[in-house]
Amino acid sequence: MDLAEQNYARTLFSTATAASVDFDQYYSCYPLSHISKTFYETGNKIIMPASALNQLASLSVTYPMLFRIENLAAGLHSHCGVVEFTADEGLVFLPTWMMKNLQLEEGELVKISNTCLPKATYIKIQPHATKFTTLLDHKSLLEKTFRDFVCLTKGDTIVVNNGDEKYMVNIVETKPSPAALLFETDCVVDFATPLDYKEPEKRTRVDLKRKRTCDDGRRVTRTNDEHNTKKDTKVFPGVGRRLGGTNGKRDDMCLLSSDMLMKKLKVTESSSAVVDRKIDGMEFRPFTGVAKRVDGQPLVVAAAEEIVQRVDEMNVQVDVKKSEGFSAFTGKSYRLL
Repeated sequence: MDLAEQNYARTLFSTATAASVDFDQYYSCYPLSHISKTFYETGNKIIMPASALNQLASLSVTYPMLFRIENLAAGLHSHCGVVEFTADEGLVFLPTWMMKNLQLEEGELVKISNTCLPKATYIKIQPHATKFTTLLDHKSLLEKTFRDFVCLTKGDTIVVNNGDEKYMVNIVETKPSPAALLFETDCVVDFATPLDYKEPEKRTRVDLKRKRTCDDGRRVTRTNDEHNTKKDTKVFPGVGRRLGGTNGKRDDMCLLSSDMLMKKLKVTESSSAVVDRKIDGMEFRPFTGVAKRVDGQPLVVAAAEEIVQRVDEMNVQVDVKKSEGFSAFTGKSYRLL
């Protein structure tokens, strides 16, 4: 027996001596639903017969009235208060959750005796669902629920209602004794790890290596797919034509820059022919040097003439195929204005 249980036993013994604990009765228990008073299900108060009130009134009991309720067959017990003395003789009505905690069936006998409990200073609870701890108002929900409870007993499982949702909560510990009074007291409430909580799995080095291998495999597959796509791609083998019906390649040749052709052509002294003429009995010799502009660049008139000649020849070679059915626009053009 630990220290808390020893203190609890001493409290019960002193209470029994001071309060003359003579109330000790057996009743047949039923759920509150039998008398359509399910609104008392939220707390731990029971309904007892009127004869119990008469007997308690003759005793020196403390208020609020507290009772120890036991299922002797299962060896389970809890504590509760009383809300009414309106039950039929020999019957008591309990909340459904309390009957489940004590493993009681309808009509089964329970032992009820009056007792006294110290005020609670510390309570540790354990929700069944992790979702309860994530509720924004879970503290206010607990405060509201505890208002309906006269006391709490270690090992009990109570129900916390939140609208249509119900959350089961275990009473893991109460101080200063295994059962404590909640009436007019301030106590510390602590949370134990929820029953359904699962710690996140820690990734080992082997798992990280497997992930890297999978990522590398995906990259290789993606690269192979791109390579195969490039292989399967076929370049258009036909000949491109413009709207005018001309061959695109020939037209591109026509658009060659004159500067590019001029760079390929060189005017040298050997290319200029020396023509000997005699004018008025004098020997005429034409200029055989290289003509230069003011900026020092060579004058390439002959090169420009050759460019013009090539462009003319390419334009002559352009043919429009009559089989394609092309006919140029022959109408008149108009502006919007």
